[in-house]
Formats: sequence, structure tokens, C-alpha cells
Amino acid sequence: MVLFKNSALSSKNFKLYFCGNIFSVLGVWIQRLSLGWHAWQLSESAFIVGLAAAAQYLPLLILTPFFGVLADQYKPRSSAIVMHLILIFVALSLSVLTLTNQMEIASLLFLSFLYGVANSAYSPVRLALIPSLVSSKQLSSGVAISSAGFNLSRFIGPGIAGYIVTVYGLGYAYLVNAITYIPVVVVLAFIKVKEIEVISNKKEGFLEKLKKGMIYTFNHDVIKNVILIAGVSSFFGRGLIELLPVFTATIYDGGSETLAILMAASGLGAVLASVIYMSGALDLKLSKGVFYGGFGMSITCLFFALTENLIFGSVTVMMIGFFITFVAVGSQSEVQLNVANELRGRVSSIWTIVVLGGPAVGSLFAGVLANELGPKLTGVIFSSICLVILSYIAMEKARQD
Repeated sequence: MVLFKNSALSSKNFKLYFCGNIFSVLGVWIQRLSLGWHAWQLSESAFIVGLAAAAQYLPLLILTPFFGVLADQYKPRSSAIVMHLILIFVALSLSVLTLTNQMEIASLLFLSFLYGVANSAYSPVRLALIPSLVSSKQLSSGVAISSAGFNLSRFIGPGIAGYIVTVYGLGYAYLVNAITYIPVVVVLAFIKVKEIEVISNKKEGFLEKLKKGMIYTFNHDVIKNVILIAGVSSFFGRGLIELLPVFTATIYDGGSETLAILMAASGLGAVLASVIYMSGALDLKLSKGVFYGGFGMSITCLFFALTENLIFGSVTVMMIGFFITFVAVGSQSEVQLNVANELRGRVSSIWTIVVLGGPAVGSLFAGVLANELGPKLTGVIFSSICLVILSYIAMEKARQD
């Protein structure tokens, strides 16, 4: 009973939000598979596939800090509704251009970038919204459950996407994604959220507020360390995962069905990591969990790069998904539990830049390397560099302690 009381699902508002949002995050993975496979079909270039992934993530690196300041100033529910409406517009545009055979590489890259802009605005809003739906004791549970829903869709979404793309085509996959945003918009329009009291200095300018959030983050040892480790893992791990369309076509000689298998395997691993956090069975400090997860991700990336067997490749991708999520959920929970309310949007935006924006640069580098050296050698290089950096961080932390 105590566990249930402390579960975010005991909050009616959070439960409604979660049920509505699960459809939209399902659509996210349908669209991501479709964009990656569409980029390969139009170009048959690893660089273009990496560029399409980078276009989705680069706005997170550039714009999220500014959206983080705005997230601390405006009501998260209203902002979330606006962002979802923009995402619907992008998905419908992709669908119409594809169904009318007017899609070109430039159009795909532009809409991928616009999709990334909307997501960069929504990310700090989403993280600021959760505390308004649950009590402080339910906050960690809310983060884990939201992550579990996201990663469950990551497991199911690619399979649905693979079926839709194979049977009906890419245009209908984008259309389905647009429809999946409707339930969460309806839920957000009707649920009641609690107002969190925020202490804000109205005399501070926009840039001053932005600077304050950054200084707070870099001076907070716990938040700084988990974000740093999560960023390294995200850059190399997620950056490599974005090249799954290239591995599918060149290493496994497969199509969208094979890509769906690999992405679903990654999603399954992510779900398992989220369930561990949700259950409370992990008798380990979050900061240590983040660190161990980073090492695990690096090693399994190396194994994935060295195999040409689809079954073993799927298993290693599942482990990559597990460790990446282990790092992401642990770092996000640690940030949410330690940050001051009046800075939540800004600090969350920095977490978003590092953890979700890292793949923007990572996938671009991976695409360039894969174009020149091939995807296998790229995977070896990425995993090796990641292991070296994490080992250096470990030695520095041990020296300071």
C-alpha cells in the first residue's frame, strides 16, 4: 500500500496524462523509424541518414536553453498543447509530401529540423509538467513511469512502423503519427494541474536568467556529474544507434522489417531498465547507476560493431538500449530530485541539451565516419573513445574523493 501511495499512478491527473501521452510517444518512434528509412531510400548515403538524425537533434543543442527560460515563466500545460499542435502540423506535412510523391531530401531535412525545434521546446516543458501532476514523494516514480511509457513505445513503435511502412508506405506512417498526438492534446485541455510556487526576480533579463540556470547547474556537484556522464553516453551510444538504418542495409542486408527488429530490440532493453527503476529494486545510488550504465553501454556498442549475425546483433542492441536508458532515467531522476523549483525548467533544459541533444552531433560524426570507414569500424571507434573518456572521469572522481 505504501508503494502504491508513492506511485505517480495513484495521482488521477498523472494517470490521465500518462494514458493520453502514451499514444504520442508511440508516434514518436513510428516517425523516427520512418524518417531514418526515408532518408536512406532517397539518398542511399550514410551521411544523409546521419544528417537527418542531426537535423532532429541539433535544435536541442542550440535552442533548448532559451526554451528552458520560457518554461520557467509560462504554464507548462498551455505550452505543451501548443507544442503538440506544431508536431501535428509537421507530421501532416511529411505525410502530404510523401503521399503526393513530392518529397525531396531538402524537404525531408527541413521538416526533420522543424520537428527537432518543436521537440526542443517541448522537452523542458514536459519535465516541468510532471511535478505539477504529482506530489514530491511521487516525483521519482513519475519520472520512471514516464520513461517506461516512452521506452515501451520504443519497443512497440518500430514494429508498428515497420508494418505500416511495408504494407502502406511511409506517407501513412507519418499520418498515423499525426493522429497519435490528438489524445494528449485533449487530456491536457481538460486536466487540472497544481500551481507550483516559483520565486522569480522579474527585474532579471532573459540572458541573466539563462546564465543563472547554467551557473547553478555547473556549481551543483551531483547534477553536474550525472549530466556529464549521461552526455558522454548519449553522444556515443545514441549517436551510433541513429545509424541503425545503415547497419540494416549494409551489414544485415535487410529492409524496414529488419530495421524494425533492431529498433524494437533497443526499445525492449529500454523498457527493462525503466522497470528496474520503477520497481525500486535497485539498491544503488542513482549517481553510481548512471556511471555503471555508461560503461555497460560502451562495451555493448563494441560487441554490436563486431557482429554480423542479426540475432546476436539484436541482443547487443537490446543491451545498448538498456544501458542508455539506465543512464538517462537515473540522471533525469537525480536532476529532478535535486533542482530548485524556480530553476527546474532551465536546469532541465541543460539535461535535455546534453542527453537528448548529444545524438545530434554524435549521429553527424557517426554518419561522416561510416561514409568513409564503414559502420563497423565507426562502431569500434565510438565505443573505444567512450570507454577512454568514462575511464578518465572515473579516475578524476576517485582522485577528488
